[in-house]
Amino acid sequence: MFEEERFTTAMLGRANCSLKPDKKLLNSKFEQYKYTSGREHEITYKKLKHKPHRTKPPDSDFSYQMSRTSCLFNHLIVPPKGGKYYYITHNEEEHSYILVDALTDTELAQFSNQEKLIFNVSAVWIGSETLALCIGTYLYLLSLTPTSTKQTSEQKLDFHCLLLGSFERDETAHLVLCYRTDNVFVHQIVKQNDSGKFEVTASIRQSGIARFVTVRGDTLTMISEGKLLVPEPEPEEPEKPGEVAEPVPRERDEEKNYTWTQTMEDVDVSIELPSGILKSDLTIEIGHDSLEVRTKGGQELFKSKLFSKVEPKESTWHMSTDKKRVEVVLTKYQEAHNWAHLVDTPHYDPSGNLLGEISDLSEEELRGMMRRMESLNEYTSDKVDKSPLYTPHPELEECDELDGQQVLLSSFSLDPVKQHSLVELSPGTLLFSDTDRGFVVSHSVDACYYEVGSDVCPPWQHASTFHAFNMVQATKTQKKYIVTDPGRKYAAIVDITRHVYIYSSTGEESTHGKLLVMTLDNSDDSEILGVFPRTESIVLLTEKYLITIKFSL
Repeated sequence: MFEEERFTTAMLGRANCSLKPDKKLLNSKFEQYKYTSGREHEITYKKLKHKPHRTKPPDSDFSYQMSRTSCLFNHLIVPPKGGKYYYITHNEEEHSYILVDALTDTELAQFSNQEKLIFNVSAVWIGSETLALCIGTYLYLLSLTPTSTKQTSEQKLDFHCLLLGSFERDETAHLVLCYRTDNVFVHQIVKQNDSGKFEVTASIRQSGIARFVTVRGDTLTMISEGKLLVPEPEPEEPEKPGEVAEPVPRERDEEKNYTWTQTMEDVDVSIELPSGILKSDLTIEIGHDSLEVRTKGGQELFKSKLFSKVEPKESTWHMSTDKKRVEVVLTKYQEAHNWAHLVDTPHYDPSGNLLGEISDLSEEELRGMMRRMESLNEYTSDKVDKSPLYTPHPELEECDELDGQQVLLSSFSLDPVKQHSLVELSPGTLLFSDTDRGFVVSHSVDACYYEVGSDVCPPWQHASTFHAFNMVQATKTQKKYIVTDPGRKYAAIVDITRHVYIYSSTGEESTHGKLLVMTLDNSDDSEILGVFPRTESIVLLTEKYLITIKFSL
């Protein structure tokens, strides 16, 4: 079951929409955040009867670094309505996995599994009372009600899969899962048939794993690493003698009269010329973010806004030796800035640096941004003790290094699967996802929350902003989970073993944020394995405890 099948997936060739933030939700007056030791909080520890099973994917299949950055392996299982906390424990003697109620230590369900190399244990909810569990190559469905727990389905799979999401459509349960084969990550949408088993309805192949998946209405939204891979078409059957094949209409790419390449410093554009054109016949205008090539007779050969800024005075052009092309060498305004396209298409800062998208900011907004950058840059580890707003803290460390993998934000229509929106994000742009509701990306020193809906195209909209949070999270090199509460009043950073950072920057006109730092009593350095944010508290799962932290912002 769930073997690799061929599905026709229509893909876009390039980015076609925007992820620019709503300026009304940004605050150029915001300057700093204030550190506090978090004295206004209460921590309670509930000792666990069993040790939670910890997913340890091998590098050859799912890298641990990927699981850290995407919070893919959150071992704390919480139903949509809340109130209960579950985890999976492993009984090595009986070769079984057990679902445990963390509050009562009750063993709710047991799954026998003789497989020796199990690294994938993942769970998603279908509705409010059905839990889907993937353990090794088995998929289980459990019905969990306030009075009973019952296993309703068991299904053998052909691969070790990870459950990434679920949704209900036409009153039928669907799952989104992923497995790896031949260095390709296959993301499949499966639906439950009349017999209770799941069957494949769509398949999307990529060079990296999805870090965010949600379905709203008839739209699937996915954030994934690497490239989208289109399956090769099935070979056509040879024509029989005497038969004439009917012509099949085919979509054609827009014809271009230019080609382009780039280096770390330059962008080289080669534009075709009509026959008989001399150098003296050309007029070429190179702007800070535009290029226009035309003949003196008024014939337009190229005119477009460029993907990013250039240095007009340092850019040059010349005719090719055969007089058939004009070669334009554009000097990049920002060296080492990788251009995803030559001409401007709606995009969200593909450079990955902290300055972000500044080309359309007013002078006042730009000055405000620079003031914030200068102020926040003072609070690095070697200068934090000089700030009147801060108390020295050992966890304020240097910024993280960014991964080198490109990230794609895509939306697909279902039945059939067709990609209709695509944004290319640079490495490190995606900060975290908020379960299946939305995701957070960096913009300058801020973090912008995008909510995913079903009645707009593209289906994501900038809904709120955590001012200066990008700078805050970048200093936490030991972070494992980043989450936000249901009302997006705060963002929490949870590191591997003992520190929890609660950050709040409410108010569009506020000039300062608040950072609460809380340290757990975790002398044995047992790893934090799961997290669940609530309105005024946060629940953590470690190897020994269920921890509840109540705080006041």
